[in-house]
Parts: sequence; structure tokens; C-alpha cells
Amino acid sequence: MSRPLQLPPPTTTLGLYRQLLRESSYLPSLARPHVDHQIKDRFRRYQKGHVDNDRLRKKLKDAHHELRVLRAANAGDMNRMQKILLKAFGRTGSRRRDLFGNLVRRPPPATTEELEAQVSGTRAWSFDRDPDWLDGWDTEALLAFAKVQAKTSLPSSPRGPLLPKHAVSPDKNIPKENVYGNPFPEKVARTKVRKLYASLADRVLPPLPESEWDRLALVAEGKFEEAGWYVPSRRSAAKSLAGDADAQAGEWKWQLYATRPVGLVDVAQNKKQRLLSGALDENTPHGNTQPVDRHIYTAKFWKRLVKSIWLLTAKGTRDPEKGGYRVTWARAPFQAPTATTSGMEFFESLPVDASLSNKTKGPKKRGRKSAR
Repeated sequence: MSRPLQLPPPTTTLGLYRQLLRESSYLPSLARPHVDHQIKDRFRRYQKGHVDNDRLRKKLKDAHHELRVLRAANAGDMNRMQKILLKAFGRTGSRRRDLFGNLVRRPPPATTEELEAQVSGTRAWSFDRDPDWLDGWDTEALLAFAKVQAKTSLPSSPRGPLLPKHAVSPDKNIPKENVYGNPFPEKVARTKVRKLYASLADRVLPPLPESEWDRLALVAEGKFEEAGWYVPSRRSAAKSLAGDADAQAGEWKWQLYATRPVGLVDVAQNKKQRLLSGALDENTPHGNTQPVDRHIYTAKFWKRLVKSIWLLTAKGTRDPEKGGYRVTWARAPFQAPTATTSGMEFFESLPVDASLSNKTKGPKKRGRKSAR
């Protein structure tokens, strides 16, 4: 584990693309496939076709920022590493949207009876309307999964709490009549139903594939080799043979200090920004050149971090016989902490026989005794 390298920013789009892929190669093995796919997909999306120059300039600026974030996470920024893992395992970001699409996607009907049941199960609307996005959702699977998530106590959900009142079918919350006693307008009712389903979808943490969920469970237990979890070590940086160029790069640029505020010129050497920039302040008076909030990743750290993310995941499968949706949420068994060697001296004088604990007297009743 080392500080982020103070490499010169890439001058071409292809160089930026290569540095992003190189930096993602130092991520944990289970999180790397999603990050690599996202980098390649975004690069190929804007590689061809007519793209607005302003929009392309903004995308390049965002890519430079993501490169600094990856370097800081690999160098020991624990908070940024946690955010990357949350995106990689579908708790936030684009991966979550893909997993949610798999959850609400209707299975194709295998027989004519299933097709008729699917059509008849759709709510009939008397007014003529075009099909909307809600018609393509499997609302039964969404509600079944949301009810199980609402009953599960999640430690810290990145999407906000999902209460049992949110997992109720939105059709039940639509009134039959308005304040004047007339039938409730169906167009307004349909709009309200879509809004309620959208609010429910924003709180749902979709299930992971079963194989990936099982591998995360092994990592949460500390079985790294069985799960295929490993973190590559950083390769040594190449040294430039042009010594004059390095000397010129290290020269003091007094013109910047004369024309701009010192705080803006030395912003990269700030202790809170060193993880992003990789810069070092060699002239610091106290001699501590390491950035703040830098942690050393150990096996205990990875186990604790992956376990916190695994408790936010579930796996779900459709039951073809009963027609339901089976959901299994991650649960960590309670383990009482064991006393350390230095703390065992406080328990040596306690009785070993458990029957003695039943003879303890209860609390004394307060009050004056009655005279007989």
C-alpha cells in the first residue's frame, strides 16, 4: 500500500482510457469486472458518433476525476473504496439499475394459458391510453421482494429505509371517489400509481446473482481463497531517462505565486487533497508528508468491509411450481465476543457452576413492613 503516484495527467483520450484500466487492475478481484465494463462501455459509447463538444469536454473532465478517485481508493482512502464496492455490487449506480431491471422483467409466457392470465391480470382502464413503462414491470415480484426487504433490518441502506407501509400495493392507496363524491379520475389515478411504484423502486436493493452472493458470503467469513478474492500489489513506476525534464518539472514556478493566491497554487499539496493528487509537501515544518485519512488495507479490513456490504444484499429466484418469488437476505449469526488475555482476570473470581446463578436474590421490595 503506497500513496497515489504523482503521474502527469494524460494528454490524450486514449492515454486516459489506458490509465483508467491500469488503475482498475489494482482493485479487488470481485469488484474489477464491473469497473472494467463501465470504463470500456463509456469509452466506446462516445468513441464514435456525433457528440457535442461541450458534452464530450464534460465527460473527459469527469473521467479525469474518476481516475484520481481510483488512485486515492487504491492508496488507502477507505471511504472512496467503500463507494466503489457499493457500485460494483449493485447497491448504487448503474449496476443497481441493471439488477433492478432483471427483478421487474416479466418472464415470457410459456403457454397460451399463461399469456391469457398475464393479460387478464393487467388492470383494465376505461380510457384509451398508450402503454407506459409500468406495463412492462412484474409488479408482483417487486412487491414480494419489497415486503421481505421491509421486514429485514438493514444496518445502513444507501437508498434510505424501506418501511412496511412502502411495500403495500399502490392500487390500495388510490381513493375510489374524490372530495365531491364523484368517481376518481382514472388518468390521475394512473399517474399516482406510477409515482408510488417509482418511489418504491428507489428504495429497493435488488438481488444479486446467486453465485456472486455466495462468493461474497465466503469473503464475509474470511475465506478469501475459496471465494477467489485477492488484491493485486502495485507495480513499481517506470523511471524517466530524461533527467533534464525531471529537473525542469521540479523547478519552483514563482510566477504562479506572484499572480495567484498561495492557497490555490498549493491546493494539491493540502493534506486533505494529497490522496487525490499524489503530491507531497517536502517543506512541511513537522516532517509528516503523508496524507490524512490514509489506511492500510488488511485482511481484517476487507472482511469487515465486505461483510457490511453483504448484509445489504439478497438472492432471489422464481418458483415455477408455486409461482412466487423466493428471497434470501444475508444474515450474520450473532457471536459473543471472547475476552482477551488481559481481560480474563476480571472473570477468574466468578463461579463456574451455572446453578449458582439461579440462587441470586431478586430486588428488594421497598415500603414499610406491616405490623402484626
